[in-house]
Amino acid sequence: MNNSHDYFIDVPDSTNFIKQRNTWHQSMANDKKLRLDAVNLTLSADAYKYGYQWEWCGVPIIRHPDDIVLQQEIMFTLKPIKVIETGIARGGSLVLSSTLQKISDMKSQVLGIDIKIFDHALSALKPWIDKGEVEIIECDSTSDIAFQHTKTFLAGTDTPCLLILDSDHSQSHVLKELSLFCELLPKSSIIMVADTIIEEMPDGYYKNRPWGKGNNPFSAIQLFLKQNQNWELNKNYSRRSLMGEFRDGILTKIA
Repeated sequence: MNNSHDYFIDVPDSTNFIKQRNTWHQSMANDKKLRLDAVNLTLSADAYKYGYQWEWCGVPIIRHPDDIVLQQEIMFTLKPIKVIETGIARGGSLVLSSTLQKISDMKSQVLGIDIKIFDHALSALKPWIDKGEVEIIECDSTSDIAFQHTKTFLAGTDTPCLLILDSDHSQSHVLKELSLFCELLPKSSIIMVADTIIEEMPDGYYKNRPWGKGNNPFSAIQLFLKQNQNWELNKNYSRRSLMGEFRDGILTKIA
């Protein structure tokens, strides 16, 4: 006897599915053992540079798959008119933002800022730069040059934008970035702060780097939120991913 129809009995409609999924989100976010397992898996995978193994549209992207999908959700819902990124690396993250804007039926307007832009990144980004879809500038992301360039880039923009911080991960640098750019962003804009996971990694894990436990993007966010009441942690997106680097770093401008 074919009982295949039994599989369809308990399929929830859209409203109930969203409620069910929200319950899963909250339960997963509060599962301490699962989180510890995820951090341990991240540590094991990092031995093979897991975060460096991916590409987006043929361009290397230093981003975990969890975060790529998360950014897609954010951008499709928010529909940011402009995207600013600090930290260009090999260029893949800028291409991701550009293509996600176009997927969301928007014009690609992406600004990338990095203290050093390598020739390989410039070459990889050339097709998007030539079409005016991506703009890049070489400077310290906390400098007045970065501020003025971003201010010009955002001039006349009164709808939500997206800022992605993924450069120097020390507390002082991230806090300076947050403080520098926060007032330039319109209400309802979102900031994605990378590598809050550093707070959960073992002491001394990052050799030859100034960041570690207590000195990282997560600790910078805690200070920033105390100083800026018009920003809050976005509970819809934060703590969504297991192996993502943006797990505790999604902020929304509420006023």
